[in-house]
Amino acid sequence: MSGRSTRIGAVLALLALPALAADKVPPVVTQDAEGEAAIVGGNSDRAAREAKEAALRSAVEQVAGVLISSQSLAVNSQLVSDQVYSHSAGYVQSYEVLSQTTERNVVKVKVRAKVGTAALDKDLQAVQALVRRLQGRKLIILLQEQTIDDKGVATSSGVTSTVLTDAFKRDGWTIIDPSFAAGKVKVSSAVSLGATEAKEIGTLSKADYILYGTAAFRDVPPDGVLVQPNQPRTAFPLTGDYDFGVFETSAGSQLAKVSGKLRSAMNDVSVNSRQESAFTLVRAHQDEITGEVRKAVMESLRASEQNGARIVVEVQGVGDFTTLQAFRQQLPVWSAQVREAGSPSLSGGNGKLEVTYLGTAERLAEQIDGKALGKRKLSVTGVSSNALEVKLGK
Repeated sequence: MSGRSTRIGAVLALLALPALAADKVPPVVTQDAEGEAAIVGGNSDRAAREAKEAALRSAVEQVAGVLISSQSLAVNSQLVSDQVYSHSAGYVQSYEVLSQTTERNVVKVKVRAKVGTAALDKDLQAVQALVRRLQGRKLIILLQEQTIDDKGVATSSGVTSTVLTDAFKRDGWTIIDPSFAAGKVKVSSAVSLGATEAKEIGTLSKADYILYGTAAFRDVPPDGVLVQPNQPRTAFPLTGDYDFGVFETSAGSQLAKVSGKLRSAMNDVSVNSRQESAFTLVRAHQDEITGEVRKAVMESLRASEQNGARIVVEVQGVGDFTTLQAFRQQLPVWSAQVREAGSPSLSGGNGKLEVTYLGTAERLAEQIDGKALGKRKLSVTGVSSNALEVKLGK
């Protein structure tokens, strides 16, 4: 059984546990747990070590089940796994191995672990806060993909976008349909997307984040095994590479670069088509790609909690620049969480400015909705995670 299967099974078991208030949990909980790992290349010592680590992780997961509700974990169990369970050893104060057996090339280990609950509870609460902030975040995937055969003929493909769209949906993201970009956005390498273009894509799509870049797949040259020299192909092994950027749309900034190389494994090669091989190849790497994107977004969210999030405020009907400046100066008066109101722009009687705010756009909307600028009343007419639309009455 793979480590991923073991982790998923443990999470499902965890979700079945009843949730108790943290103040009813002792500072140290003794928990029995089991883990297993396959022996690869005859290395039984490594398998035993991995099985023990899996058992300790399972013990931590079970203790965590009494600290937070099943519903919270179900929202994004992968996020909890990435941020908490991957560091299980840090919560285990001591342990003893109760048994170790080997059966059918699989090592199974049972442990009794003493798990400290204070640090675990603190970290779980922090992850829950991030889960709540991730809910409703909108992502648009804009990729240029092509498959190049052994004759150098390139064919456009949408395999990577399809696989990643499904993966991000399972991760709790709202995925924006990229069809709006047809004829409006030219996709090339991630480094070519500037802040202005990223902001424009955000404005057009209402997305909070962009995954942007290129992916390419190529035939593996004849190897005498899967592909015979000078013979028609009966299988379609591929190599590939991807070069993506993760962008935040309110400021147009690039949060991270996600790139890597791919190669078909023997058991992943399609005998039907290159597209089928490409689909299997991307799916085998989807977790590492989504994990890098998630990591970048979470780091951005943490930074915004400390330094303030950038929120684009559009003011309709403001009329003239003097009134727009008055609106800008009044924002910190209406909300003490406004750290900075950037230089405004005015076009056609409507204004726009970027605000650095310690909180969410929804909270800022609540604070300014219904306020008066002189004799003119403000109404919030639109809210997204990083933008507000405000109408100034006559």
